[in-house]
Amino acid sequence: MTDPHYADMKQHKRDYDWLECVAYAHYCIPKKCACGGPITVETDERGRHYYACKVFEDDGLHIRHGCFSAIEEELDELKKQYREEVSLRCKLQYELAVMSTEIKELKKLIMGSR
Repeated sequence: MTDPHYADMKQHKRDYDWLECVAYAHYCIPKKCACGGPITVETDERGRHYYACKVFEDDGLHIRHGCFSAIEEELDELKKQYREEVSLRCKLQYELAVMSTEIKELKKLIMGSR
């Protein structure tokens, strides 16, 4: 038997995760619609492609997001992540070089005291 508070806490987390999904539904390539339905790629009369909910109705509760803008946003997000990774890698390489010189100095001190 589990604690009822624990079940409430899990439900609140699921609700929060769902709110975050809905808040960012029109950003990048959508994974799932705000209604919980699957996303498909549709083409309109003019030949434009859209990520749209399978049961799309124009009531504001479903997703219909242009493929081109979604891919641009996704690419911008990936570029941002790449810049952060490169920055972190440079920082870690610098720290490694500093630690390496410190280790060499400590070895000299140890060898000199014998």
